[in-house]
Amino acid sequence: MMKKVTIIGTGAWASALATVLSKNNNKVLMWGIDSSEVDSINKGNNSKYFKDALFNNPFNVKATLDLNEALKEFDYLILAVPSSAITSVLEQIKETIKNKKINVINVAKGIDEKTNEFFSEVLNKQFANNLKNYCTLIGPSFAVEVFENVLTMINVVGPKTRFLKKVSELFNNDTFRLVVNENEHGSELFAALKNVLAIGIGMIDYLRPYRNTMAALLSIGVKEIHMVYKRIFPESNDNMGFELAGIGDIFLTCSSTKSRNFSFGRQVAEFGLEATLKNNKKTIEGYHAAKILANILKKNKDLKIVFLKSIIDILYKNKKPELLLDFVKKYN
Repeated sequence: MMKKVTIIGTGAWASALATVLSKNNNKVLMWGIDSSEVDSINKGNNSKYFKDALFNNPFNVKATLDLNEALKEFDYLILAVPSSAITSVLEQIKETIKNKKINVINVAKGIDEKTNEFFSEVLNKQFANNLKNYCTLIGPSFAVEVFENVLTMINVVGPKTRFLKKVSELFNNDTFRLVVNENEHGSELFAALKNVLAIGIGMIDYLRPYRNTMAALLSIGVKEIHMVYKRIFPESNDNMGFELAGIGDIFLTCSSTKSRNFSFGRQVAEFGLEATLKNNKKTIEGYHAAKILANILKKNKDLKIVFLKSIIDILYKNKKPELLLDFVKKYN
């Protein structure tokens, strides 16, 4: 059955999700603040990110600059704005919908830089009076490949299995699949820490671009992320690392220059941290997540995550990138 979906955001990921929904013959209305993006979408594509490639069934996808219009009538609301804008956008939505209860699909992954809370927690606190149901999409996915109808499988995570299954039905088709995963906070933790690891792997990709080395360090990094996960959530499922939001997301983020965090790591190794930060204009989630991880380590001094700690020391303690692997000679 056709659903009406409002997407808050007109960026690459918002557009990628829009084309999936349109392929399934849902009606999509996107809200944005960039008039050129809105105009492009209303002509059938988002040329800023995908050049001349058209949406699936472009007649199903429209965009507007008017938030009131976007929030007038919908079955699902997708939050697809930059993570730094989530809190301010939620306030605008609350003012518009008043006391209405809605179904929210969030795509901001990991930990909020302002509150140091998982985005699901931010959503639950700030939007509590308006939440009917909510979930988060997490997993290995580059927006450009989703838009090109490349087979993509990610997790839909949240507290209510019934709602997760409904959201899966909304999106699922022959090239895009949502797999239900009820381990919400575990998925969000992996989503945050994988970005720290990606910075380190990016450094290695520049300093020592060898497959043997990369494979070994990726394995160590995954193990250390799992150690942090079990320390914070000791009663949680041991299989979290094997989920799409676990090893799947880690592999993708740590293996391609399409990944902001991986590319950031390469630049740190080549140009140094100070110059890289000065020239960087994108949000580097792993840089902030590393600071949070450093605080976790302060409270858990017996937690032996030597590779992740070495990455932290480069980002926040003036350690030289070429010393990233100085822990190896004592590793066993």
